Amino acid sequence: MQTSREIINAIIRDKQCPERMGLHEHYWAETIGEWHKQGLPAYVKDGADAPWYFNYDLNWVDGTWFDSSPIRGQNIVLEENDDTVISINGWGNKSRNWKKRSGTPEHLGFDCTSAEIWRAKYREPLLSLDPARFGDLQKLKNDYKRKMSTDRWIYYSNVLVSEILRGALGDVVMLESMYMDPDWIKDFNDVLTNHLIMHYDWLFREVGKPDGMFIYEDMGYTGAPFFSPELQRELIFPYHKRFIGFCHDNGLPLVMHSCGKIRPFLQSIFDAGVDCLQVLEAKAGQHVAEFAEAAGNKLAYMGNLNIRAYETNDRAKLEAEILPKLDTVRKNRIPYVFHSDHSIPASVSLATYEYSLHLFKRYGYY
Repeated sequence: MQTSREIINAIIRDKQCPERMGLHEHYWAETIGEWHKQGLPAYVKDGADAPWYFNYDLNWVDGTWFDSSPIRGQNIVLEENDDTVISINGWGNKSRNWKKRSGTPEHLGFDCTSAEIWRAKYREPLLSLDPARFGDLQKLKNDYKRKMSTDRWIYYSNVLVSEILRGALGDVVMLESMYMDPDWIKDFNDVLTNHLIMHYDWLFREVGKPDGMFIYEDMGYTGAPFFSPELQRELIFPYHKRFIGFCHDNGLPLVMHSCGKIRPFLQSIFDAGVDCLQVLEAKAGQHVAEFAEAAGNKLAYMGNLNIRAYETNDRAKLEAEILPKLDTVRKNRIPYVFHSDHSIPASVSLATYEYSLHLFKRYGYY
């Protein structure tokens, strides 16, 4: 019997189909708390414990997702009540966030709104190595050693340039500047890409290398991409290619998460060297079979199981979503990791999620 590490290496690194499909999942912050009320053991405290309890093939090293904002650690609280908090982060982004549940923040204002402000205030702090961004290094080393000693496929994770751009500039300034000041966007992405490479290169030397990288990089709304394929190719793709090339030079395959409709970017995603694409949002009209047909089995895939079917908590509807896709994956020999098309919300009952795992264990074989 193959280990989890062997199975995921076959799927993600080698784009092969081992004895079975892979298994992984993500959760909204409040989900585990709701499941405690439904019988989940109290020792499963959060999403970090779930990979062990549900026996996932992948897990991450705590502390490797570091704060890449220019003013490291800044969180200036301006206003707070029982439900929300308004604060300013290290990019000068003023936003209102929920305190007790997940959700999209309300953006109240951005400071980094021009190339002049970027150069005067935010660019310089990103040019040098700052190991303190990783926090308690000994704790990180201990977590790395513990997890790499298991048979799971262990990854480091963070966000990449598209995700950072939106959070730093805001959607409006980002999109306007892509057309009106592309040189600023190129400089921003160049600095951030070098910043990420510099810090992970240090981490690889000081702590060690994982089995792979897992990068979050949303590039689409439900109905359309954030920007045109032409702009993505000019202003985003080169920095994807550079960072992924750095990972490959270190022998590390890369999983890229991107929500929304990203099918128009598939060629650039493949050309950049992405090894596994996650989450193939079904709610955005995407299907793993269509992606695999377009790219061939030169990519691995993770996700595509419509969370709306899970949220019905109806076993028949869950089967209707999961079983045909597993059948397609099996028949077409698509390298695949079983996962929802985003994350599991608290509206999905523990019994429903456990039934989805039952379906995987019964039908997730090649």
